[in-house]
Amino acid sequence: MRAPGWWAIGGVAVQALTGCPTSAGDPTASTSEPAATSTSSTSTTGGSLAPDPTTSSTTTTSTSTTTSSTTSSVTGDTSTGPDGAVVALQIDPPQLVVTVASGWSFPAQFHAVGLDERGHEVPVEAEWSLAEPALGTITRHGGTFQASNTTAGAADILVSAAGLQTTAQVTVEFVDDAPGCPPRPPLTDGDPAPGAFVKVVAPEYRGTGVYHGLYLPPDWQPGRRYPVIVESPCNKYGDFTGKVDDATLGYYLAGCRHYAWLVLPYVEAGANLDYGWGDVPATIAYWQTQLGRTVDAFGLDPGAVVVAGFSRGAIGTSFIGLNDATIADAWLGFVMHSHADVVTPLTPDQGAGSATRMERVRGRAAWLSWGAAGDGGAANSLKGVELLTGFGYPVTTLAVPGVGHTDAWMADDPASRQAAQQWLFATVAARPGTHAIRGRVVDGAGHGVADAAIASGLHVTRTDAHGYYALLGLLPGLREVACTHATLTCSESQVIDITAGDAQDVEFVAGGGP
Repeated sequence: MRAPGWWAIGGVAVQALTGCPTSAGDPTASTSEPAATSTSSTSTTGGSLAPDPTTSSTTTTSTSTTTSSTTSSVTGDTSTGPDGAVVALQIDPPQLVVTVASGWSFPAQFHAVGLDERGHEVPVEAEWSLAEPALGTITRHGGTFQASNTTAGAADILVSAAGLQTTAQVTVEFVDDAPGCPPRPPLTDGDPAPGAFVKVVAPEYRGTGVYHGLYLPPDWQPGRRYPVIVESPCNKYGDFTGKVDDATLGYYLAGCRHYAWLVLPYVEAGANLDYGWGDVPATIAYWQTQLGRTVDAFGLDPGAVVVAGFSRGAIGTSFIGLNDATIADAWLGFVMHSHADVVTPLTPDQGAGSATRMERVRGRAAWLSWGAAGDGGAANSLKGVELLTGFGYPVTTLAVPGVGHTDAWMADDPASRQAAQQWLFATVAARPGTHAIRGRVVDGAGHGVADAAIASGLHVTRTDAHGYYALLGLLPGLREVACTHATLTCSESQVIDITAGDAQDVEFVAGGGP
C-alpha cells in the first residue's frame, strides 16, 4: 500500500453517490556461503502465530516446538573481546509458524542482532539462506520469508554476520478450510475499508454514471499483499439487475478471507450498462486502468488476479478479458459460470473471434461450471470446455446440481462452493501455467532501494525496504521488465526469457535523480 489514505493514493478517488437499490501477497531468496568454525550458543523462547480468526477448523501437516537454540560459529577465543565486539548472533524469532489458508500466506520477517560479551545488542549486516527451497524463499538481505504455499513442513533458516552463524526454524502449516461468508454487504458510499463493499468513481469519470465496486477482506491491513477476484455483472433479466451493485459470485467464492473483490462494469457514453456490451474499447481501457490503480493503492498481488463472471460476466472473462494480448496478460485464472465465449449470437461478432480470444488463456487455470437443471447455460459452457481442452489447456468443470441459470448456488450450496474454492485456492497457491521474475534494485553502493516500481506488461509491483521484488504469475516467454522510481533514475529495461522457468537475480541500479 502506497499510503494509508484513500483520497491521495494511486490517482483513485471515491465520489459520494447514492447507491442503486439491490435485489433480494514478495521477496526472493539468494544464498551466501557461510564460514564454519567453533561454536557458542544462546537460547530464546518463541511460539507459533495466532490462528486466523476466520478459520473454523484446521488440519496441520507439521508442528514446531516452543523453544529453539541459536548456535553461533565464531573465529578465535570468545571468552574475552574488545568492548562492542560481536561474539554471538541471535535471531528474532528463533522459530515461526507460517499458516497457509485459502491458498495464501503472508511474508514472515526474521531479524538478526549481534551480542557482545556482556550480552548487549550490536547491529549487524546479515545474510540469510533457506535450507529447503521447496518450502519458500528468503531474501538474502532483510530476512523476509515467503512460503511457496504449496509445500508444508519445517526448515532451518541460516544467518551469517560478522563471521558468525546461527539458525532459526520456520514451519509451514496448511489450513484445511472451506470458508463461508455472511450475507454480502450492500454497495455503499464512503472510503474503502476492511469488510465493506464500496462504490468507487475514477477521477476521469466524475460527474458521470460510471463506477465500480471494491471489497477489501476483513483481514486487510496496509503493507500486505492480497489476491484479488475481478468480476463483471450478468445481464439484466428476471431478478438480476445487471448492476455492479448486485454482483455476488466473487464475494462468496473467496470466502471473505484474504481476497479482495473488484467488480468492474461494461460502459458506454458515460454510464454503466446493465445489458449488452456497450463501448468495448472503453470497457477494456476501464478494466486495465482501474485494475492497475486498485492493485497499487491497496497492496494487491498483480500475479494473483483471477477474472470471473456469471452469464454475461462469464462470456466477458474472454470477450473483454482476453480481447487482446495486453489485457489477456493480466490474469492468473478464469472462472466462467453459465456460458462461455464461443460461436454464439451472444457477442457482437457472433463468436467469430472466440477461438482467438480463448486461445490467449495459454495454459493457465480455468473453471467452467453451469446449472444442471433447466437452462443453466450448459450448451455454451460445454462448447467452452471443448474449445479450451482442444488447445490442450487444463479445465475444471462442475454441473451444479439442482439449479438453472443462476449464481445463487455460490451462497446457498456449500458443497458446490467448496469445489470451486478448492480450485481457486490451488490456483492461487501454485500459479499454474505461469513463471516468475525475482530480483533486486540497488544503488551505486549496492544497497537496496525501496519503493521502486517494477513492471512487465500489466504486472507492476514495488520493491521492499531492502530493494527486493517478485513479479509472479507471468505468462512464459520473453518479458520486458522495467524499473522506475519517484526520485531516482533506474538502469534500462531488460528483456528476460522465462519460457522454461523462473528468472532469478534480475537486478536494476537506481541513482542520481529523475
